[in-house]
Amino acid sequence: MTRKLNAAHAALLGVILGVGAFITWSAVSASVSMNNLIVVVPVAIVLIVLAVTIIGGALLSSTPSEETSDQPVWGDLMLLMGFAVFCYALTKVGFDIATFLFVWGGVVMSGGRGWWQPPLFAALFTILLVKGFGALFPYPMMTLVF
Repeated sequence: MTRKLNAAHAALLGVILGVGAFITWSAVSASVSMNNLIVVVPVAIVLIVLAVTIIGGALLSSTPSEETSDQPVWGDLMLLMGFAVFCYALTKVGFDIATFLFVWGGVVMSGGRGWWQPPLFAALFTILLVKGFGALFPYPMMTLVF
């Protein structure tokens, strides 16, 4: 028996791929320079690979689909909304603070407990990301702390 892709998960995957395609098309339409596409094109490739992997795994799996709960879909939608807030916050509070808060929220949503572990992980991840992207990009990123 083949497993069918849950309709809600398929719709969410379609929205993610659609938004990714629009952003990629918009970036390529604006300019095909390396500085403009250094993040957009690799992320688009990763999105396509992940989508093919998810769809292929769902269609080729021999375990039946469990459509008993919509809770995972709500968690996915909450994370997607959190990412939208993160993208908006990048220009308002800076890359460092937006990344710290998004990662902290993601760790807590994923089951991270404790009062010091989630913010510590978020801080370390943020420092590595800000310093790494700062070295990679030829233009400055707006940050509040670093």
